[in-house]
Amino acid sequence: MLDRIAESLFWIGRYTERAENHARLLDVYYHLREEGGEETEAIWKRIAEAIGDCSLYEERYEAYREREVLFFLTLDASQANSIVSCVAQARDNLKKIREQLPSELWNLLNGFYLWLKEVQPEEVVRQSPHRFFQRVKEGLAAFQGTAMSLAIRDASWHMLESGRYLERSENVVRLLQSVGNIAPDQRKGSYSYTMAVLKSVGGYEAFRRLDLEDITLEEVARFLVLQETFPRSIHFSLATFDQHLKAVRDQSDNISSTLERMIRLAGKARSELGWLDRNDITVDTLTTVLQQLLNTNKQLGEAVAKYFFSPGREVIA
Repeated sequence: MLDRIAESLFWIGRYTERAENHARLLDVYYHLREEGGEETEAIWKRIAEAIGDCSLYEERYEAYREREVLFFLTLDASQANSIVSCVAQARDNLKKIREQLPSELWNLLNGFYLWLKEVQPEEVVRQSPHRFFQRVKEGLAAFQGTAMSLAIRDASWHMLESGRYLERSENVVRLLQSVGNIAPDQRKGSYSYTMAVLKSVGGYEAFRRLDLEDITLEEVARFLVLQETFPRSIHFSLATFDQHLKAVRDQSDNISSTLERMIRLAGKARSELGWLDRNDITVDTLTTVLQQLLNTNKQLGEAVAKYFFSPGREVIA
């Protein structure tokens, strides 16, 4: 597989996953302003911190208000991490390698992008943000579902999925960090944020079905870090990332020592998570555990970039 093809496939997986994650998080956090736990501006600031670049936002706007934050995180094409920018990046990468994937995927992603770029902030607020974010999630789910249904399980498929699952792992780390950074004197309202994180990854029903303890920051963090059977946990994501890298190796004609080192690094990350005990994740240790996981994701992203990509390209969010 040519480097340019591998690079595009990897970023299609990352950017579509990132856009869906942003839509999920915004959909849930949007309604926290009605909980009354914090001032409205504080809620919007926390949303911006979880997804966007607050320093860039503050250069452009005087305060964290609904319309400005909503536009900045969803429809601002000049903001590299907005939903529309993520979808545009995925589309641009797919356009370069359309022959590598089923044509239905291009039709879906291109049509979704054309709809999204025409949406105005006033429409989102007026017609209900929940409906808008639901449409975004459904559009991206249709893309992912079609890929699952039609794509040949060759090296291209595994490269696409490796990008998706590495992005998913990093997203969950950053979500947990956004809640874990709440100051102790503000944690009386942290239940709402903890629930928001759990619901934003679609994990509320799974959490309850596993008969886990009360919804506390510790329990939710343990679930999202260690749960091997939940598809959006960090453990599941890194394990799946490892499997896809091995599949790329197994379908390659030439095996380099760099690829083998990358696979060993992914296996090491999965093994370390396997040895991590529930009691190792507490309110006091959570910051350290998450920072280690963030560093692991960064190392894996850099390893993929070193092996597959052209110099100077983006590696992580």
